[in-house]
Parts: sequence; structure tokens; C-alpha cells
Amino acid sequence: MLFKTTLLSLLATASSATAIPRDSSSYTEINKCLPGQVSIKGTCFKAGGFCGGFAAIPCADAKQICVDDPRDDCDPKKGGADCGGVCIEPLVCGGFLGTLCPKGLTCVDDPRDDCDPENGGADCGGICVA
Repeated sequence: MLFKTTLLSLLATASSATAIPRDSSSYTEINKCLPGQVSIKGTCFKAGGFCGGFAAIPCADAKQICVDDPRDDCDPKKGGADCGGVCIEPLVCGGFLGTLCPKGLTCVDDPRDDCDPENGGADCGGICVA
């Protein structure tokens, strides 16, 4: 049992080590997530497939959105023209309950639905974005 636990620990460390950026200030934020997750503004999301880039590859799952992949060195806000993204299922916010987003994220209207708060949608849900 000890061998199995140690082996699993080593495998988890090895699999997450490749995703650590060179910037040590991001090290703690990225490593607080479990393997298979990505940290966006301090919140962990399940990482889906590749998306974005010049080809504007969409997410295969309609419940997911494409966001810049923080695990690479490419940043579209700093001149990266062909940055790949990662598909995530965003957190839900707003709506009738007025659910708030975690610190660092902002609630915006969910573009995947037909509800429009600007045109009579009183209980439109939103999604949390960076």
C-alpha cells in the first residue's frame, strides 16, 4: 500500500511539473489545483481540450468556453497572435439568486443562452470570467 501511495504521489508530481510556467510568482497559484485542472485568477477549473488559436478551434462540449491557457507562455494580451486556449466549464453567477463570482472573476451575461438582461430577461444567469 505504501508503494502504491508513493507511486501515485510521484506520478501526480511528474504530470503537474510540465505545466509549471517559468514565472515563479505563478507557481503557487497553478499548483494549488489538482492534476487535470487549470487555475484562472486563483480559481480551479477542470481543464478540457485544446481550443482557439488562428484556426479558432471551438470547444467540443457546448457547455464549455475557450479561455487563454495560463499554463503556457503565450498571452494574447501581450502580443501573442496564435495563443492556444483550454476549454473549461465556467462557474455560474447572477440570475435570480444573485450568485457572486470568486475574487478576481467578473459576472457577465452568458453568451451561450438566449436570455438577454438588456431585453427583458429578468433572471438571466451569467458566467464568471477573468
